[in-house]
Amino acid sequence: MLRPSSPPMIERDPWRETVTGARGRPPDFVVALLVLLGAGMMADAFVELRPLVAWLRLDPAVWQQGQLWRLVTFGLVGEGGFSLWGAMQLVVIYWFTVELCVLMGVARVRVLLLGGIAVSGSAAVLTQLAWESVGGERSHFAFWMVQGQRIIMAIVVPAFATRHLHTTLETPLLFGLPIPSRWLVALQLLFALATFAALRDIGGMMGVLVATVWGARALRRHRKRR
Repeated sequence: MLRPSSPPMIERDPWRETVTGARGRPPDFVVALLVLLGAGMMADAFVELRPLVAWLRLDPAVWQQGQLWRLVTFGLVGEGGFSLWGAMQLVVIYWFTVELCVLMGVARVRVLLLGGIAVSGSAAVLTQLAWESVGGERSHFAFWMVQGQRIIMAIVVPAFATRHLHTTLETPLLFGLPIPSRWLVALQLLFALATFAALRDIGGMMGVLVATVWGARALRRHRKRR
């Protein structure tokens, strides 16, 4: 008796699928996010343009002047000038966000990002305000750890890692090094701690912690709804 042969094994390469468009056209909001982040990064490269984006970033003006819009806009405008590392960050954001759109749906990913930005920004501001109210000194790098693309990374990396706990990343961005996805959250927190030790950005550190928890729990909430 003849038995049907088993289908051939196909090895997926998520990096190539995403970059070459095998996932299809990226959602409009992902494109808009990357454009905003890239524009903010480019603006920092020109002294004349910096004032145009400065009023969108997280700053003590949130509580000193009631500029509450900064609690959301700070995560939508890139920061730090355009560099190779900045370009790599944008690629990682694109890749992880598109993967999350496939898993969760575009609408839920929008809520994930915008909600995560607002919650982590609020946590950063409240922590900084509490620290200064008890006599703590404000760091020259206050909120640096959460500006622009950094807070987006802090949200999407844990969300991606939670879904791909049993996979290994091997991409050009990591120089071909195999890194288990389950390590991503720990690596993110270690990097955040090292940055905090250098900058003493207490508000930014709290923002990263809240964003990490928000992102890591995103797919768990998604499964419960299903």
